[in-house]
Amino acid sequence: MSAADALSADRAGELERAASRYEELLAGGVADLDTLLNLAMLYWQATDPGMAASQKLPPEFLARAGKRVPELLAEAELRFPARTEPRFWRRYTAWADLGEPFDVAECQELLREDPGSLVPAMHIFAVSQGKDAEPLARELLRRCHADGTTLSRYVASVIEGVLRRSALR
Repeated sequence: MSAADALSADRAGELERAASRYEELLAGGVADLDTLLNLAMLYWQATDPGMAASQKLPPEFLARAGKRVPELLAEAELRFPARTEPRFWRRYTAWADLGEPFDVAECQELLREDPGSLVPAMHIFAVSQGKDAEPLARELLRRCHADGTTLSRYVASVIEGVLRRSALR
């Protein structure tokens, strides 16, 4: 099993196969940040009712997905304490799913802590309706288009949605 197999399935939108491959990597001791986050966000997206229905995901997969998202994000935070992406995604998913507060100032701090991770710019850009962090969001969008994973497709969809709405104003 290789990371290339997991990424290939993920990029092809084969969520169950990708999740299985990512899980095999983790079980084999490969717990790099990308693997943890790609799997966590794949599972998170899989639990979206529209995604689950369109992919015809079985209930057992959805139950595992819902359980694994917080476990994977906690593991990523523990293993990579200097990286802000695990914290961002933990806070973002709680905001998106449960309506927990997640303000722009927190995202700006995450960007300052870890300038290499542009993901917080997505939230800043979206919450400001395209008024703030546009250069960072556009660079993030470029990177996401090059990557093509479920995580990247989600980020791209948020940024592109804001850009479309901004163009209509």
